Amino acid sequence: MRSAGRLHRAGPVLRFVAPKVLQALFVVWATYTVTFLLIHALPGDPVLAALAVRAGDAATTDPEVLDALRAQYGLDGSILHQYVSHFLALFRGDLGVSMATGYDVSDMVARALPKTVAVAALALVLGFVGALAFTIAAYLARPQWLRGAISQIPPLGIAIPAFLTGVVLISVFAFQLGWFPASGADGFASTVLPAITLSLPTGAIFYQVFSAAVFEAGEAGFVRTARAKGLSQPVVIGRHILRNAVLPAITIIGLQIGYLAGGTAVVETVFSRDGIGRITVDAVLARDINVVTGVVMVVAVIYAVTTMIVDLLYGVLDPRIRTRVAAKPRTRSHAATPAGGDDA
Repeated sequence: MRSAGRLHRAGPVLRFVAPKVLQALFVVWATYTVTFLLIHALPGDPVLAALAVRAGDAATTDPEVLDALRAQYGLDGSILHQYVSHFLALFRGDLGVSMATGYDVSDMVARALPKTVAVAALALVLGFVGALAFTIAAYLARPQWLRGAISQIPPLGIAIPAFLTGVVLISVFAFQLGWFPASGADGFASTVLPAITLSLPTGAIFYQVFSAAVFEAGEAGFVRTARAKGLSQPVVIGRHILRNAVLPAITIIGLQIGYLAGGTAVVETVFSRDGIGRITVDAVLARDINVVTGVVMVVAVIYAVTTMIVDLLYGVLDPRIRTRVAAKPRTRSHAATPAGGDDA
């Protein structure tokens, strides 16, 4: 009886979690499939193209040497064979061998990923906090023109290109003031300027979600009731308004992770940092398809897992979802009770 009760209680949780897991797996598979098809749709032999970029006119065209290189880089066999073998290798953590350097792509990604994660994580925090601060300032601003002026500041983070922001930050805070290094990836100080550069567009997106949720919640009946009870403005904002505004922002964190992964390519190039974005740019220039595929798949896995975790956390934090999930088996049991009573 106890085991049956546990299974009965676990049923709604499994029905809620299983689609999220399947969605994450589908994202990874779809990303791999699209990347594989796009890369192999490029004209020419990928090995010859990579050798031409690396060696120029001295690139070999010996068929035996080229066949050996194709086998070394996992590009031998039919397209279907390559598709299946490379996909199965992902589950072993095998991303292949770089055609430009000869190193394992997994090792290259493992060395570069922590540096990119440090910048992206700091940018996410700065963007989140900055958007929250601008949202509160805009909500409290009086008169209306001041609120409108504050609301126009965050979108500048998207309007101004990241490379221009990076150059300005380097000129002011690195060359003129000397507060932070202009390049490199040594220590926390080297992540500040790149993180600020990435946080501006990230914060602008967060602000759009925050401001819409805060202004909508500010006009809700429960906020008027809270003010009628004599609660102070900080209590109303913190306990009632922000709690409703943070939940929608959580859902876009997964999308922000995807943006940050792409944005690091520009930022790491501007600040001369070794990271995922930098090796991706180098791989594209060198026609190193194994590195490009490996980086894309690592980013896809991070995005899929982050999105899945965010969706699950949203279900935990939002009481409406918890109530709806818990009510499904009860609804079915209540629907079956009258029929049993009539039979009796």
